Amino acid sequence: SRTLEYSFDDYALAQFAKGLGKTGDYDLLLKRSQNWRNAFDSKTGFVRGRHSDGTWTEPFDPNSKASFICEGTPFQYTWYVPHDIPGLIQAMGGEKASTDKLDAFFREGRYWHGNEPGHQIPYLYTLAGKPYRTQEVVRNIIQEEYGTGSGGLSGNEDAGQMSAWLVFSMMGFYPVCPASGQYVITTPAFDEIKIFLPGGKFFLISSVSSKPGSNYIKVITRNGGVYPHRVINHEDIVKGSRFTFQLVEKPPTP
Repeated sequence: SRTLEYSFDDYALAQFAKGLGKTGDYDLLLKRSQNWRNAFDSKTGFVRGRHSDGTWTEPFDPNSKASFICEGTPFQYTWYVPHDIPGLIQAMGGEKASTDKLDAFFREGRYWHGNEPGHQIPYLYTLAGKPYRTQEVVRNIIQEEYGTGSGGLSGNEDAGQMSAWLVFSMMGFYPVCPASGQYVITTPAFDEIKIFLPGGKFFLISSVSSKPGSNYIKVITRNGGVYPHRVINHEDIVKGSRFTFQLVEKPPTP
């Protein structure tokens, strides 16, 4: 799991280097950010521990805790490539193979919301072509993993991440890769969300439902025009854009 986390760290540092105009550092760090591939076993489809001679550790069970994984299982950490989800999807065999794997992951109860390194997993459906599944899973997590009582958080708060996930998810977007400047879209939990910005500007998200209980996104508009993308850019927020989500009861036909 350290190789995976260091790979993301290198990607984040690469963005700093790019912003500073340090092209050599950027190229080096971006190349190092691909080291996650050294921990991915294409034969099993999971990340695994590896010896210095390149051989995989044995025995291997993707659903059992292992010495090479910090607080989790190989199945849970296989999804921790937030900076290169397209690469991970390709390594898994494409969009269908990856969404089938996600379905099995949630169906078998492998998701652990109390462990923050997995918080991006529900949003990977959207990046793999099934946004309606993100919308379903995120809503279920909000309902099942949070409450207003003394046990309202299902895991250690860890620098505020449990609450941050809830705030973002209820607003309707989440930073799968915080260093990318993009937020993956899901269904907002409120009819209107307004973020006030300097200079009297604000970022507005409105939801229009066909009927009470509508949870699936049919159409999104930005400043009145159709918005066909799966992510919101950070620039849209700080510039004060207006997004409207049209919600329906059933997943729209692709």
